[in-house]
Amino acid sequence: MKERFKRYLEQQFRAIRPTLAAAEYREKVLRQLMDRAQELRIKGMDDDDLIYDKCIAELGDFGATLAAFDEEEHKVANTKRNALLGAVCGVGAVLALVVVYLIVSFLVDNSWGLTWLILVGGAFLGLIALAVVLLIKFGKAKKYIPMRLMPQLVIVLLCVYLFLLLQLVGHVEMAWLTFLVMVIMMAAFDAALAFITDFKFRWIELPIAIEIVCVMLYVIIGVVVGSAFWHPGWLLCLGGVVAGIAEAIVLIANRNKKKDKKEKVRLKDKYTKEDESYYTMWKD
Repeated sequence: MKERFKRYLEQQFRAIRPTLAAAEYREKVLRQLMDRAQELRIKGMDDDDLIYDKCIAELGDFGATLAAFDEEEHKVANTKRNALLGAVCGVGAVLALVVVYLIVSFLVDNSWGLTWLILVGGAFLGLIALAVVLLIKFGKAKKYIPMRLMPQLVIVLLCVYLFLLLQLVGHVEMAWLTFLVMVIMMAAFDAALAFITDFKFRWIELPIAIEIVCVMLYVIIGVVVGSAFWHPGWLLCLGGVVAGIAEAIVLIANRNKKKDKKEKVRLKDKYTKEDESYYTMWKD
């Protein structure tokens, strides 16, 4: 019996790659078949052919099982190779940034106080790449809450680095406004993702996001333009309130429209049934 099981498994396992994991799995299945055959004998079954056929039948679609096992093993192997490749690329990128940092620092006079931005930029770029990978991964897994955090991280890193460049390299007087723009971008992107992922409270989040954008724009324009804008400009802050009211009107109108449509369908069905009963029903 054992030799028959071995021949069957040898034939089946030729369909997948001959790896160590496959060999171990083959030994495991053989033990399971032998244990099952022994159980059947204990229960009184003494026909070897019947025992063999029953044990093989209990494996189900063993070809599909092997194919799934091989595919999963291949995924694990690819994951390990990709992780190793990513680690090597990361180390290479770090070394390249250090080399660029040293070259620029030595070649450009009085640049040591600023060239550290090269290293910071490289670190930020690595974090942004990781955030993008996680964004895709969480999106495929439909884990929308952590997915929505990734664009926020990217926006923060980009805006912080832009501020450093404007403040330290460009000496821009109002470089701090970058952080107000950052808040606008975070609110806008999060509201967009709320609708893309069909977030339950997206219609509540939308007017909040609009209000945040309006307030930040009010402050930015007021700082840039001057005091002449502050007094009439405060009306811009009502943008979120107006958007919320408009949104409520649209939602209520759509809801009433759907209810009217359902009511018309219900009445149509009712009168159709009543018209039919007029021709087929009698009082006696």
